[in-house]
Amino acid sequence: MFCRYCGEENLEEAVYCKNCGKKLKEDIKTAEIIETPVVNQNNNNQQNNTQSTTTTSSSSNTDGSDWLSCCLCLIGIFIIFAIIGSL
Repeated sequence: MFCRYCGEENLEEAVYCKNCGKKLKEDIKTAEIIETPVVNQNNNNQQNNTQSTTTTSSSSNTDGSDWLSCCLCLIGIFIIFAIIGSL
């Protein structure tokens, strides 16, 4: 077996190149196992992103009204303190 990095000939059983020390064989099964979840994760992420976007859109309308309510309450409290302070 030849090293794909430096071209050195190595034993067939060798895991690392005797010249450069790099790994000679890639574990194909590991690569296939890793690829499958990535595809599933991307599909899940796309679904989650769609759900998140939908949820975020709904929440942003609610957050806007909550922010407005909070500001109105603070203005009301400020007016009450201004009236009490002027007495």
